[in-house]
Amino acid sequence: MEQKDYTRRSFFILLLFAVVLFGALGKILSSVILPVVVSLLFSFVLYPPIKKLHEKIRFPWMLGVFLMLVAVLVVFALLATFVGNSVTAFLSQYSRYERKLLSLYKLLADTFSFQFDAEKNFLQNMWGQLKVREVLQTLAFSLSGDVITFGKALALTLVFMFFLLLELRFAGEKVDAMFQGSIQGRVKGIVKKPISDTARFLSIKFVISLATGFLVFLMCVFLRLDFAPMWAFLAFVFNFIPTFGSIFSVIMMTIFSVLQFYPAPARTVFVLIFTTLVNFILGNIVEPKVEGKNLGLSPFVILVSLTFWGWMWGLVGMIIAVPLMVIIKITCENVSFLHPVAVFLGNRPTFSEKKSGEKTEVAKVKKTP
Repeated sequence: MEQKDYTRRSFFILLLFAVVLFGALGKILSSVILPVVVSLLFSFVLYPPIKKLHEKIRFPWMLGVFLMLVAVLVVFALLATFVGNSVTAFLSQYSRYERKLLSLYKLLADTFSFQFDAEKNFLQNMWGQLKVREVLQTLAFSLSGDVITFGKALALTLVFMFFLLLELRFAGEKVDAMFQGSIQGRVKGIVKKPISDTARFLSIKFVISLATGFLVFLMCVFLRLDFAPMWAFLAFVFNFIPTFGSIFSVIMMTIFSVLQFYPAPARTVFVLIFTTLVNFILGNIVEPKVEGKNLGLSPFVILVSLTFWGWMWGLVGMIIAVPLMVIIKITCENVSFLHPVAVFLGNRPTFSEKKSGEKTEVAKVKKTP
């Protein structure tokens, strides 16, 4: 018993060391590791439809992989075009909002005793009082760096995805060749279930995020809120960050609606209520019901993961932080000696049930009254 406890403690110490080492290497070698991680996430989503096409209609595997990657590239190109046009239109129409910005700032200045100079424009007043020039410059450099990094990583990611999807076709055969006897079934269970659960989670999350973006787009069109594609894309992307991402997108849209519709408050209130309800209903009612089991993370873990992955890989790291942590949690649930890690990461207590034969231990959700 003491030997077993000593082995377990040694394992967790090595695991902690491996996490620290991965964090250091991930930061130093981000230009290589980030595309690999993103390609894994996308491959988990694309693998099931490629497999179904191949099994049901004998569609050539390589051709299916190629067409899926072309579809991904087309979607990214369309999104980049729509969002780029919206950002360009916003910058070109800035003068249209200058007077409203100045009026809003004057109201804040009168309320909170800020300095206000009627002879200066909005940005000059903001820079003089709040000293945001340095913040804006830092943010601009950070975003431009993230965009450039993302552009470079996208090309490498597509290459990794192509070869990874080709390799996944023979994953089962490789496991058979690597392991023999009873351990073969256990390894297959440990590998197969996390992959299927992760693919399901990412697919559901993608559809829910897409629905969120679509409803936001319809709202913007209905209310004539400017730059509808940009707000829809923002809602889609930040929906991958539970709670915090949704709050951020709602705040950003509400602030802009104040700017556009000021001094009339009705449509601004509608924007706030509608976007809050959409995020709450889809994220807290529809998504858990469709998933059918608890894959949630602790809010504390979410916050730490956003900080950690954001530090490592910037904006892209923050977007993929939660999917990565869910993958880690699912994997830990399916490996008996890592189950305490899954319990720590989750937002509810779980317990493992050991099954007979060659099946591995699986995590079950303990429903609380």
